Amino acid sequence: MAAKKHQTILFCPMEWGLGHTVRLVPFIEEALRHEHQCLLASDGLSLRFLRDRFPGLTWIRVPFYPVRYGRSHHFIRQLLPQVPGIFSAVRKNKRQLRRIVRNYKIDLIITDHRYGFTHRNVPSVFITNQLWLKAPPGWSFGEPWVYFIHRRILKHFTRIWVADYPETPGLSSLLTHPPNLPATVQYIDPVSRFASVIPQKPDHAASVHILAVLSGPEPQRTLLEKKLVRLLAPLNRSSLIFRGQPSAEPGKKPQYTTRGSVTLMDDAPDPQLAWWLKNTPVILCRPGNSSLSDLVTLGRTALLIPTPGQTEQEYVARQLADRNCFMTCSQDQLTTGTILSVTKFEQSNPPKLPVPDTKRWVQAYEDICRF
Repeated sequence: MAAKKHQTILFCPMEWGLGHTVRLVPFIEEALRHEHQCLLASDGLSLRFLRDRFPGLTWIRVPFYPVRYGRSHHFIRQLLPQVPGIFSAVRKNKRQLRRIVRNYKIDLIITDHRYGFTHRNVPSVFITNQLWLKAPPGWSFGEPWVYFIHRRILKHFTRIWVADYPETPGLSSLLTHPPNLPATVQYIDPVSRFASVIPQKPDHAASVHILAVLSGPEPQRTLLEKKLVRLLAPLNRSSLIFRGQPSAEPGKKPQYTTRGSVTLMDDAPDPQLAWWLKNTPVILCRPGNSSLSDLVTLGRTALLIPTPGQTEQEYVARQLADRNCFMTCSQDQLTTGTILSVTKFEQSNPPKLPVPDTKRWVQAYEDICRF
């Protein structure tokens, strides 16, 4: 069956941090290359990023439930009271989607972790790096039941694209390679926005020894930023912290400030960020799937600092460290000594994970366009 020449494709990421959003960038670019009409739908920081990255595209504000993250490590305990509000938001998203499909004549829906964006008359794709959901310590007995429920929710989507290698353990081990896979699952390899980017050295770029790329929900993003500034400022090493905070005004130049030997930059164009990731000796970041995908695409390792209380990040960081693919350290235990040991680790542990094959997700995209 031939694909419709010019489709209207709706892209909608979850706005909990930027990880789900940047993972959609290659798919939007691919759709634009095929001259499809792209519609962007999200809220908050995610929508700001997409509007800045694709200023000419139509966008719609589609809020989700404003999940509240506390300063403690008991993320699941904080999340449970908010579950009714989250389910209510999913139902509201379904109603909003019906209006969007009707008003914009949508031909295809591609969403990253928006459970409400499935429609009975329009093919829909759910992109994920977490089929199996990890429970806090002491609650793992409930994980099979949660997986059973998760599978039932995902069955409403036409395709489930898993952003990991098909071969186990991949990047995320059990999270992406659970038993009894849904029939609609397709592995598309880790997806990075840097896959087709040519790294470009920024004008007048000074030598940087330590690069921290921040991401994830507040307030933990800010807490890590403050701790890094406190640890790095006294060092006689130039450090650069990407705050992951795109401007609210599309097209505005990224802002930066300097504190001792530390430079903080709100955001940067992809070619410049790719250059820093390729050429900085020490890299620090969260073990989110998008960050890990960027690193394996560029052939780098890093010190992974899981978001406190996020069981999936703690699990992924631990199993990657056990395989000597990356280092890991909790946010509480982070020290300057741990940071400075990353260089020695990378020298003695060359990349063990292959560069992702972009042909996998491109083929999956072409197949769904012919659905």
